[in-house]
Amino acid sequence: MLTYEKLQNLILKYDIPYNHNIVPGHAKTKMNWVLPEDTSNIEVFKQAEDFFLLFTETEIVIFPVTGDWEGEDPLELWWDEIQEFEMDKGFLKEDTMHLKAGKLELCLKISKRAVNNSWVKENNIFLESVNFYCR
Repeated sequence: MLTYEKLQNLILKYDIPYNHNIVPGHAKTKMNWVLPEDTSNIEVFKQAEDFFLLFTETEIVIFPVTGDWEGEDPLELWWDEIQEFEMDKGFLKEDTMHLKAGKLELCLKISKRAVNNSWVKENNIFLESVNFYCR
């Protein structure tokens, strides 16, 4: 189950400079991941349905989630290597992120809120306020 403690575990595990810039998401449909060849955990991405997404000034980092919201080794996508990025605003619960970088094409649902996790809504508000969704 997604909790604030799971977010804190991810931040500690990967020594992330956290500033309300991580949100949970999930695959819109089962995806065929075409990842860079140096990605060591391709199978984890293929099996994952949920993700933590970290947005920074320089990159988007996607952590596949296994088991009980345990983040695994991430895929880092630098903004300058992303050819297409679009965020479709959903009405209530989710936005849809479309991203293309090289051969990788993603369509992920970004949760706008989650039960008993007020940080999800707060982080989305922050990311919108600094235009990380408008690259």
